[in-house]
Amino acid sequence: MASQAVSQLASSLTDAYQEALPKSKALYQRALEVFPSGITHDGRYMTPFPIYVKRAKGSRKWDEDDREYVDYWVGHGALLLGHNHPMVLKAVQEQLEKGTHYGACHALEVEWGAQVLKMVPSAERIRFTSSGTEATLMAIRLSRAFTKKTRVVKFEGHFHGWHDNVAVGVNPPYEVPISPGLLDDVIGSVILCPPNDKKALEKILQEHKEEIACVIIEPTGGSYGMIPTDPAFLPELRRLTAQYGVLLIFDEVITGFRIAPGGAQQFYNLKPDLTTMAKILAGGLPGGAVAGRKDILDYLAFKKEDPHWNRHQKMYHPGTYNANPLSASAGLATLRIIESGEDIQKANAIAKALRDGMNEIIRKLGVDWYAYGEFSDFHFLMGIDPAKTSDPNFKVYDLDYHLLKGKSGPELIYKFRQGMILHGVDIMREGGMTSSAHTPEDVDVTLKAFEATLKALQEEGSI
Repeated sequence: MASQAVSQLASSLTDAYQEALPKSKALYQRALEVFPSGITHDGRYMTPFPIYVKRAKGSRKWDEDDREYVDYWVGHGALLLGHNHPMVLKAVQEQLEKGTHYGACHALEVEWGAQVLKMVPSAERIRFTSSGTEATLMAIRLSRAFTKKTRVVKFEGHFHGWHDNVAVGVNPPYEVPISPGLLDDVIGSVILCPPNDKKALEKILQEHKEEIACVIIEPTGGSYGMIPTDPAFLPELRRLTAQYGVLLIFDEVITGFRIAPGGAQQFYNLKPDLTTMAKILAGGLPGGAVAGRKDILDYLAFKKEDPHWNRHQKMYHPGTYNANPLSASAGLATLRIIESGEDIQKANAIAKALRDGMNEIIRKLGVDWYAYGEFSDFHFLMGIDPAKTSDPNFKVYDLDYHLLKGKSGPELIYKFRQGMILHGVDIMREGGMTSSAHTPEDVDVTLKAFEATLKALQEEGSI
């Protein structure tokens, strides 16, 4: 249904949502006087207002109105172990008593970094940052410093943070930058490539090999798999970048430690030149990193008795909160737990149960949706012919990628989220991520909420 028609509906879901969440509504009214649009992250914007959470534990969180939710945000993907894992809490509490910031090197940062090098196949050296955006910014700058070339190839629909070097090709129309305030010369240094298109990539590399410093990719697909990567494409990507002398960056801010203990590169048995990490890396606290080849990371290193190198060739990198003791304590504790792979398997199994159950409900109700994903994630494709998705050979990555991101209007997405929230489930915009703390009971609650919400949307004429 057209967005205009949806907006004209008498929205019983929206009315019920506002009635059920008076404290969140009041906080939002106050927040509007403090923050632009009342929010501190674009992804948390929704109408008529977002929920305000006051505590969380395991797979659940509670809002200011004391309503309980099964949570599929899991800290924007940072909490593979769920909220407040006791071993992570213990590590942070012990560190709190020792200090929050030494303004000095400390033993925990060495242990944390060594743990990453132990787990991530391509990691010969590592440098910590304070976020995933900082990590991709550093990886691209390192690539330029090392290759002495300037241009970056990124895939349409892939997200690598909000800095200027990657602020195009994120949302459709892909040729339009994601934000104003960007310099044309910076945007012009980015070459966009259709995802999963080997021929297009090879043509770009052939024509611009003397200019291209790096290719950056979310290895499982754009926006944590919303636009899935054909697994057969990744070996070709590695082969072509090596052939043309271009560095390959795996952006594992989300996939790192989530789809395998060593990330996507371990799962697919491929070694990029550089890897960016964040989220799970720091156990739910702020933190990011770039890891990879020693000869590239050494552009961050000082050289004794070589002032020319230190001033003119070494890459400068400060950062007040890099590897701070609290993030190091949470990150180290988390990675040591994840290393066995058991928590990853649990989260994957929960996500598969959700996808299977949701698709069964979709078929039963005759809705033109499809739930998909590959690991501990799920996404919704809205407006897809059920005849396609019922084909046993159907693969989402075979679809036109323009259908996979930004096709659904925000009004329908907000109404869907409202319905799920009313039934005790908090998902992200068009999907979510799971943790090892999620249980079969959570799956049952979620599927009941999903069915009730789809029925309500059908009754309103929204779908």
